[in-house]
Amino acid sequence: MVSVGACTFVPMTSGVVTQRADDTALTAVELVEVLAHCRSITASADYRMLQAASLIHEEREEDFLSEVAEHHSGEADSIERFTEIAAAARCAQDPRSQFGPDGLERATAEVGAVLNVTPARARELIVAGSALRHRVPFTGHALATGRLELSHFLTAVARTALCSPDTIAEVDAHLAQAIFARPPMSRARFTVMVDAVVAEFDSDALLRRRERAEADRKVSVRPDRHAPGQSRMSASLPMASAAEIDAQLEAMAAQPHTGDPRTRDQRRADALLALSRHESRLECLCDDCTAAGVDASESAAWSAVRPTFHIVANLSTLVGLDDQPGFLDGHGIVDADTMRSLLADAQREFLRPTPPAADATGYVPSRKLQALIRAGELCCTFPGCSAPAWSTDIDHTDPFDHRHPSRGGSTVRANLKPLCRFHHRIKTFTAWRDHQDEMGTVLFESPTGHMFLGNAYTGTDLFSALRSPPSRADHPARRHLDELRIRQRDAHRRAVERARDAEPPPPY
Repeated sequence: MVSVGACTFVPMTSGVVTQRADDTALTAVELVEVLAHCRSITASADYRMLQAASLIHEEREEDFLSEVAEHHSGEADSIERFTEIAAAARCAQDPRSQFGPDGLERATAEVGAVLNVTPARARELIVAGSALRHRVPFTGHALATGRLELSHFLTAVARTALCSPDTIAEVDAHLAQAIFARPPMSRARFTVMVDAVVAEFDSDALLRRRERAEADRKVSVRPDRHAPGQSRMSASLPMASAAEIDAQLEAMAAQPHTGDPRTRDQRRADALLALSRHESRLECLCDDCTAAGVDASESAAWSAVRPTFHIVANLSTLVGLDDQPGFLDGHGIVDADTMRSLLADAQREFLRPTPPAADATGYVPSRKLQALIRAGELCCTFPGCSAPAWSTDIDHTDPFDHRHPSRGGSTVRANLKPLCRFHHRIKTFTAWRDHQDEMGTVLFESPTGHMFLGNAYTGTDLFSALRSPPSRADHPARRHLDELRIRQRDAHRRAVERARDAEPPPPY
């Protein structure tokens, strides 16, 4: 061990060097197993870290209360003296009441120093540790056993924070059951699953969440510490408001022609600036653009922007028969009232689990079939990906045969799934393989032969009406078994009738 100033450096041990050398000799197949093992033990270590942070907080809170009690011990020996102490605290004459850090602040400083994180991050870990021990212990067990990673657990803590004390135990139990019943899933799917459990067992929590989002809305602009000459703008908004702004920026960014030299992100940034200047459209920067000099009043039709966002909801909720939550693409679950307000003037499309028959030999799915595929998946199907479903490509699991469309790769629901452009390219041009059954389950096989479930939680879990109706098997063997079962049932019925006729029951 070597100390330099206030820093202490521990040299790498020979065991670590040996382990690193051993890893370089492993194959890709073995290294995948190493990754999975590291993920599991990291989650277990995170569980202990959160627990330790929470216990530190409890001890510092006890220290704080003891100091306060000791500081005022024997002072409030009369009503008059108690009134004087309270008045001094209100007037900031008592430095401890005005500046003295409480137990949480002391623990925040201590945890932040040990982990070298900001006060906000340290406080988040302390709160999560308290939730792990007292509010969601069953979900915390999933972290301890490696079934959850830290980021997913923090999501669960945040999404259940507004559940009432009367319902949190039930929410925790059902959430843990859902976690252990499924393989790992992407952040988007996991968040929807947590919100669905909360909505089922504490629907008022969604309303409290909406009220909290309204109260906590804010926008901040500050210099970017990592990019000189730039500033960062961040906003915390209710989901519906954020979705509306996002859709407006996306629509304006799509206005310029394909020859515009800016990237999509640059156009969205310029669209935000245009909105701040009360401009209704984004100017095209094409060198030979004919729309550049057109007066705005003469191009109202061209410049009209209609923001587009996609919401999936039950028809029964839309007409007010129930208050089941809806799903806002790219954002997550929304409560029924917010969903109805967003859909008040929207263009609606009604989906059925069995869309109208279309040509399965055509390459491009019908508009209704595409909507059904996306609504049933929530996001990109590739393991770990959270790309919004309506921004993805529709991929044929069994590749479409462009030369002989009738030979396979049919354009039907059981052979289609959403993939973001990145993972679509990975699947098409690399050794990854995918498999899809009639129930919509999608398995991905990696180049090393490992299998991953891509859609552990889907839109059909959220909206049961989206599930495909069970199809009757028409295999010759199945038909033969059905006919044999019918003959056996009829023979048994006739035998019972003959026995009853031969020996009629005694009179009563």
